[in-house]
Amino acid sequence: MQFDIDQSLVEECEMYIVGHKIFVRMKDIPMYLSRKTKDSIRNRYSHSVEVGLSTEYLLASVSRKLDREIDLNFFGIAKIVGMVHDLGHTAFSHDGEVILDKMLTKASKKLPQTIRFNANLNNFRRIEKYRLFDLLPDDVKKYAMASLVKSKGELREYPEYLFLRSYLEHGVSFEEQYLLSKGLIVDNESGKTILCQAMDIADENRYRVTDIIDILNIYTKQKLADMLTRSITSTINVKQMRKLVSFSLPNRLLDSSRHIDKMSVKELLIMLLDQESSAKTEFQNTMNRISMAFNRNFLLSDKGVLLPEHQELERLRNNFKNIDAKYIWGSKKIKNIKKPFNHYFNTVADYFINKRYNTSFVDSVTYRKALDALRESDLEVDHRRYRELLLMRNFLGGLTNPKIIELYKKIRIEECEDLLSCKIEKRDKFIEKVSIRDFEKRLERYMDRVSKATA
Repeated sequence: MQFDIDQSLVEECEMYIVGHKIFVRMKDIPMYLSRKTKDSIRNRYSHSVEVGLSTEYLLASVSRKLDREIDLNFFGIAKIVGMVHDLGHTAFSHDGEVILDKMLTKASKKLPQTIRFNANLNNFRRIEKYRLFDLLPDDVKKYAMASLVKSKGELREYPEYLFLRSYLEHGVSFEEQYLLSKGLIVDNESGKTILCQAMDIADENRYRVTDIIDILNIYTKQKLADMLTRSITSTINVKQMRKLVSFSLPNRLLDSSRHIDKMSVKELLIMLLDQESSAKTEFQNTMNRISMAFNRNFLLSDKGVLLPEHQELERLRNNFKNIDAKYIWGSKKIKNIKKPFNHYFNTVADYFINKRYNTSFVDSVTYRKALDALRESDLEVDHRRYRELLLMRNFLGGLTNPKIIELYKKIRIEECEDLLSCKIEKRDKFIEKVSIRDFEKRLERYMDRVSKATA
């Protein structure tokens, strides 16, 4: 690999990706959960941009600490790799991924080869299908692909991408050779490129803080303050703390009589929540600064692994992870919020994977033609079913939240038509610009009216 690359090509590639429909579609996969929230703008698109910038920032910080004129942002593509790391997500993000994977695994159980859905590996299909890296030189493109391999073992789930193992080995070897040329001996034992590690950590750091920010869309400020009180044990050096806030710290947090040079992070965050005005904004701004502090807190070991430098900051990062795990990922309240949305995805996936689906519901001409042709083919049954499930994996894996809702409504209408043995007139009125709750009520009233008229 040659290290030098025309940076105008990298910038052109960045602009191509940011404006591409497959990247823009992530705006329709929100990150927040509360249906009543009006002010949240976070979605897979904004999250991906944040991770791209954070990956670049993290590598710049680690490079400075090596102090050997080393630049770990090889080829300048850190932002690109960070931006595309979530391209493979389907509607409702991780919940949709789990539902689709389980359903495909079960449906293909008796076939010669099991079909899985893995959002990380689905990245590669999207990148190749839409030629997102084609503006980059071939060796740089291969390194970018290698740096999206989070786990080499996962590649077995998508056998068509097993060739990425050689890309990964070559990418790790390139990094080691580059560092050796700078007088630094590194034997990478992480199983990932340094760039992939940085992207993974940047992704984690964004989740650590933004999940807690999103708690304010679900719980009250007092409830969040209680969570912080019970969960945060980390203290931070006062000098470090001053970097995290944009205003003067109050005397009660900097009492010189206490003879300490550290303060409790939870005291600061609770103080922000207690403000009478701009509490949410100031809390969010401080949490974002903490995320950047996390990104600055890494060093490169001689084993090629990015490790935390200051254990107090790492403890805070783990405190945040525990809050996420207890009050978001494993919370009954959150599961209840997700329940109806998971039902919509389950209904749509089950319809296309396990039932005699209507191909007109597939709005992609390419997929629709392929599925129609498959139905007319004389292929052996198992082979035809395998190819059909692959097409369904790719089709369902590319949907957004609004598209799942739209398909759910179409499926419900079709079910009602089968029960009534007649077509519903002006079905578009049942679908467009109406919530699912109102849609279900309209459909129920329509069925009652038709049933009474034909009784």
